[in-house]
Amino acid sequence: MIAFKPLVLLLGAAAAVLIALAGLPAIVSIWNRRLDRYTSWLVGACAEIDEPMAPARAQRLLAASILVPFVVFTALAAWPVGVCAATAGAAAPYLWLKARQAAYRRTMDNQLVDVLVLMANSMRSGLTLVQALELAATESKPPIVRQIATALQEIQLGQSIDRALTNMSDRVALPDLELAVHSIVTLRETGGNLSETFMTVANTIVERKKVEGKIASLTSQGLYQGYAMCAMPFVLGAMFFLIEPEYMGPMLSTGLGWAMWLAVIVLDLMGMWLILKIVKVDV
Repeated sequence: MIAFKPLVLLLGAAAAVLIALAGLPAIVSIWNRRLDRYTSWLVGACAEIDEPMAPARAQRLLAASILVPFVVFTALAAWPVGVCAATAGAAAPYLWLKARQAAYRRTMDNQLVDVLVLMANSMRSGLTLVQALELAATESKPPIVRQIATALQEIQLGQSIDRALTNMSDRVALPDLELAVHSIVTLRETGGNLSETFMTVANTIVERKKVEGKIASLTSQGLYQGYAMCAMPFVLGAMFFLIEPEYMGPMLSTGLGWAMWLAVIVLDLMGMWLILKIVKVDV
């Protein structure tokens, strides 16, 4: 019986290794598909904010953001900490690019009013729509000047003005720019005063920004309270760990402790999602 137990353990270990090796190709295939999909999104998102990135570089960046935190935190703490760190590392490029895209669109949205007013005054002085666009490309600053320059290049290559402006609207995906482009296309088909339309759209954008500012000031308190409540479990956990490490030890060394941390994270995410849905008001 004594010699039988090592044999059973050896056979069990061999079976586990065989199962792992059999499932390894499937795991590698899933990893490659996910990585390729994430890489293509990353390349497209960088192109949207005029910061092109090669697919090979994006793939290396994503692999490093996942593997490096996993190896480091697994070596310093334990594999569950490494898994959490790898998950955070995988989400970091997505969150960073989303923030960059939001800042890019916000900057363009702020520049759009000045561009529309400039084009309205230009057309009142007798310039055509293309000449007004060329003047806006000369007088404006990045990032909107790059989009206007791209639209002008398409027009010079034979694309129609309506198609070039629609392409610009599709690239940026900015509601105010979409409104302005649709107004231009409609008036070019039906006839109308483009300069007055530019001024009307510009005034609409200004008034909308005023309303959005008031809403943001009214909902900021609830938003920061939500941030504080979601951060409280982790802040208190860190404080208790510094004050009494033995008391908090089971939370980091047992399966039940990690299950409780997972429940905290899930509930925090659900609570933050609900708070964001409540305080978000579309204008």
